[in-house]
This record gives sequence, C-alpha cells and structure tokens, in this order.
Amino acid sequence: GTRAGARRERTRDSPGADFVRSSPAAMASVGEDVQITCRFVTRLPEKFRIAPTPLAVPGKLTRYGLSEVVNHLLALDPPKPFDFLVDGELVRTSLQKLLLRKAISAEKTLDVEYIPAVGPPSEESVGKHEDWVSAVDGGFAGAIATGCYDGTVKLWSNAGSRLLTVAVPNATNNAVTSVALLPGDGDKITLVAGAHDGVARSWDANVSSRKASAKPSRVFVGHTAAIAEIAAAPGGAHFASASADGTARVWRREGGAEFDFAADAETGRADETSAKRRKKTASHVPGAAPVRSCLDFDDARDDGDGDGPLAPRGAELVLGDHRGGVNCVGWESPDAVWSGGDDKTLKRWDAESGACTQSFDAPKAVASLAVRADGARVLWCGGGDKGVHAWDPRAGQTTGGITTFASHQEMVVCVRWCPGNEHRFASCSYDGTTKLWDTRGKLPLHTVTAGNAGEGDRLFAVDFHGPGRFACGGVDGALRVYKLDDEVRTEA
Repeated sequence: GTRAGARRERTRDSPGADFVRSSPAAMASVGEDVQITCRFVTRLPEKFRIAPTPLAVPGKLTRYGLSEVVNHLLALDPPKPFDFLVDGELVRTSLQKLLLRKAISAEKTLDVEYIPAVGPPSEESVGKHEDWVSAVDGGFAGAIATGCYDGTVKLWSNAGSRLLTVAVPNATNNAVTSVALLPGDGDKITLVAGAHDGVARSWDANVSSRKASAKPSRVFVGHTAAIAEIAAAPGGAHFASASADGTARVWRREGGAEFDFAADAETGRADETSAKRRKKTASHVPGAAPVRSCLDFDDARDDGDGDGPLAPRGAELVLGDHRGGVNCVGWESPDAVWSGGDDKTLKRWDAESGACTQSFDAPKAVASLAVRADGARVLWCGGGDKGVHAWDPRAGQTTGGITTFASHQEMVVCVRWCPGNEHRFASCSYDGTTKLWDTRGKLPLHTVTAGNAGEGDRLFAVDFHGPGRFACGGVDGALRVYKLDDEVRTEA
C-alpha cells in the first residue's frame, strides 16, 4: 500500500545507507518497482510541515498517492487533499513518468512541494435575469454586479438575492455590454455600465447584505460606437473603456457630466447629445497625442476653455493606436492599462501620458484579456480559438513567452485572474463551461457546466468574487455563483 511504500530514508552518513540511485533508462526498465527519493517541502504554516528528511516512495505514485503519504506523515484527521509541484510543474502523472519526461535523474533527492488542492467548486446560488447576461464583476466584497441584454444592471448578494436593478435610457434597445464596480468608503460603491449606444453611465450606491440603493451620478460621452468592456482601476479612482470605435479611454470617476437618469429616453439622449457637442470642442481627436492626462486635475482649469496646456475638467485620455475595434481592457496597476482588439494586438499604455509602452502581435484578434497584478503575465483569448494563452511581457515578442491552455470545446470568450493568487485563473466559453486553471499545469483543475450547455447555453462572462468564489453568466440568463473548497488555505 501507499503507507507501506513510504519509508524513511537513512542519511548519507549513516552506516549501510541504502539510497536508491536510478537513471531514467533504469527507471524505464524496472517499471513500477522503482523507488524515488523525495524531500517534501511546503510554504504552508508550521502545523502542515514535514521534517525535511528524504523519503523513498514508489515511482508509481500519482498526486493522490502522494497526498495519502503527506496526510499519513502529518497525521491529519480528517485527511486533506494536496497538490504537488516538481520543478514548478503540477504533478499530473506518476512520479516516474514525470521524471522520465523531464529527464530528471533519480540519483538525486527530488524536492516535491505540496500545496493545498482545490476541491470541486460547489454551486452556491443562482440569480435569474430576463435576458442574456453580458457581463459580471465580482470585485467588491459586498455584492456582485451583472449587465444584461435587456438594458439593466443588477447587484446581487452572495446568497443569490437581487439587491438592486437600474436601467439605462432606452433600455429595450440599448443592451448593457459591460459593468464595473469602483469601491468607495465602507458600503459605498460606484457602479459603472457601458452600453451598446457607446455611453458609459454611473450610479452611486450603498450596499448592505440585504438591500442596496443607488442614485444616478455621471454620464461619460466620447465613444462613437458600442462599448465592449469597462474595467475599474485598482483603488477605483478611474476606469477604462474599450469600444468598437477603435479607441480605449481612461476616465476619472468624478469626470464626465451630470445626468438626470430619471428623464425619459428622448430627453436623456438630448442631454447626452449636448454633452457630446460640448466635449467635441474640448477633447482631443482619437489617435492624436492627448492634451493632458485625466489622472491629475488638481490644478485643471474650470473655465471650460480648451485653449492652453490643460484640457478642460472632464476630458478623458484617449488611447487610439489600435487599427480596428478594441474589445477589452485591463489594469496592471493604477499607472498602466492594457487593451486588446481586432487588429490582433495587445498594448500596454502609460495611464498618465497615454503613451503606448509595449505592444504584442497576437496570432488572432483579442476578445478578452486579464493582467496579473505584477504585470508578469497577460492572459488573452479570441479569434474563435478554443484555447487560453498566457504571455510573459518580459519575454517580448518571442515564441517562448507564450503558454497555451487547451480544454474548451468551443470559442473562449472571457478570462480572469484570481485575486491574491498569481497562478490561478478562470475561463468561460461558448461550450457552456467555466474552467478553473493553475498556470503550473496544462490541464484545468475543475470544470463546471452552466445550465443545458449541450443545448446552446453559451457563457459570456466570468469573474472571481474574492479568492474563494467565482461567478459566471450567459445565454440562459442565470448568474451562477460557485464556492471553492480550499480548506488548508482557509485554516492557514
């Protein structure tokens, strides 16, 4: 058995020490009887640590057998699941096959790192919409925001209760395409929605566990085609928008113009048109060098005069170097934002100057992107591709800088990083599934299926709600919230 196969190894200095020394070729010849000397290491708290004494374990062990060994050595009751890393790669075969593939000799002691295994996600709640769910934002601890093709934005509790519904003007013909939550003080947030009419609108909201209230705040006019995505900057002072008009833009939370959302659709559009007309005389032409960043308005002029070195208050930063529609935006830090588009490029922008500081030529149009907080990895998908691609910007335009994760059966449409975890991310697809991944392995950790995925219930959006939950939505109109089982990390 596994426990019998795990015996403590004597040290090199011990009389008659019997260390296993095998080359890869020798391992292949002896088959399942090979013993591999391992040292189990971890970064978990002290109570989950094993003495670093080398152990000999059967080469046939997979992660499940290794987890039994660790649970036995730690005397855990009840047992807890672990995953294992060798040379930074998740163990997904037997140890022997892994060493053969990586050409690692068993003559040296193998360091095997154990980490918490993520149990299968459990469906925690389901919230129903009247139409397709177009967008999900779980970035605020107190609620999850969704955008819907019926022109509404909704806030939901973790338990699946609808806390709030607000509608954009002319909602029946103006689908909400993206949502973003900008955190404020305590339970206060700003809810921003982008719509098919190219206008971003915001509401100031107060959220509790059982109810929420909101009042109309600002309207952000500038795009000349539908908004594809809105993303909140870290800290919530700004947000970025991507549009089919070929530009991405950066806006101040308090920018734009005041807007009376209570007005009827005709009056509302007239007010927005007036705002756009005023802005035409002040903002820079898309693609041209920006007059001024939107990030610093402490000394901006208030007289509305567009002449001089400062743009008028409320002008946005235009990022206009794409040669086609811009489909997605994502923030690396408060100072750097990324965009991706139909021109098959990923671009990094200085959010102060508007300068493009890095560009990557993707093989296909970019539909969705997600940037790790340290900027060391950019996830992207698109072009009808069934894979998720991770690019290391530090590697530049080299083939070695790209890793592809393939498991979906249809086009992948959305990718998101897990907050606080540099390795975990989620993807959703037209195949009706959401997959949870770890960048250290090529296969998904888990897959969940939405509704009747086999009957065309495509997914459009996914996002994490803290490190322990994720939510997704699509054609069936359901917002599904899943809880991750990660007991060891929780206790740590």
